[in-house]
Amino acid sequence: MKRIWKAGIVVLLVAATVLLTISTQYSKKEEVSTDSYQYLIGVSLPNVIEPWLNNFVDVFAEKVSQDKKINVIFRDAAGNPEKQSQDIETLMEYGIDILIVSPDGSDSLDAVLSEAYQQIPVILTGVGSGTEDYTCLIQSDEQKIGRLAGEYVLNNLYKKNKKIVVFQGVEESPVSKQRLKGFHDSVQGTIPEEDITYYCGDWLRDRAELRMKDYLISHDSADIVFAFNDDMAYGSYQACQQYRIEGKVHLIGVDGFEGESAGLSLLDKGVLDATIQTPDFGGLSYEIARKLLEGKKVDKNIIIQPELILQGGAERKE
Repeated sequence: MKRIWKAGIVVLLVAATVLLTISTQYSKKEEVSTDSYQYLIGVSLPNVIEPWLNNFVDVFAEKVSQDKKINVIFRDAAGNPEKQSQDIETLMEYGIDILIVSPDGSDSLDAVLSEAYQQIPVILTGVGSGTEDYTCLIQSDEQKIGRLAGEYVLNNLYKKNKKIVVFQGVEESPVSKQRLKGFHDSVQGTIPEEDITYYCGDWLRDRAELRMKDYLISHDSADIVFAFNDDMAYGSYQACQQYRIEGKVHLIGVDGFEGESAGLSLLDKGVLDATIQTPDFGGLSYEIARKLLEGKKVDKNIIIQPELILQGGAERKE
């Protein structure tokens, strides 16, 4: 009987140890290291699955890793505006010194951003919100991105009756709307609308690949693809590979990031004809945050000009 009692005690002790370990590991995930840093930055993102936001995290985290005075907490809303609002409230409870937010383009964050702005500097990146309650907004000239692509198509690739496929991002996205307007403004009156087919690729490689396959089933081939990011351009290329027409389709992307399967690498490999390089939002946001922490003034609105980059690294600036 004593053996059974002792065995029971051992089992209970083991179970308690396991539960304590799990609890400790979970709390560490939410714990913010307080070793020797002076400032805490909170970053709220709408959906890190989007390539440019993934790049933002990588670049910003790398900058912070080299700065002993700063620590950062990232929060990803995974496409849920309500969660992003809650994320911002949670970051404020942590006692952050600066809030960096990439809004989803709607006005869903206006109230929580205005509340945060009354307490600390707020940096918006990528796209604005419906409120003017922010310290700095960093964005790219989105219409110019579309215009640069349209002009490149007209001046270098398009001939009568050639077929063009355009991959937008998420439907009704403000960024997509502006890039589409720039593209339309540049080709309108020269390229007939019936020569252009539009898809929403949701900024994702696999979604663009599927839509491109749909197009190729119906049309056999395409001549030119303009995708609103390099990831969707690469998805289109993969579809063309499977239909054995790669090399026959001219591909233009947007972003121009470094890294494997990123825009600059795809240019070097000859996959893309061109990419339109957009701002390094992660690096710029870090620099603006650093200035604010040092008490320096920054412009309220910063618009960075994109650049068309061709194979071989040639740039076309305006």
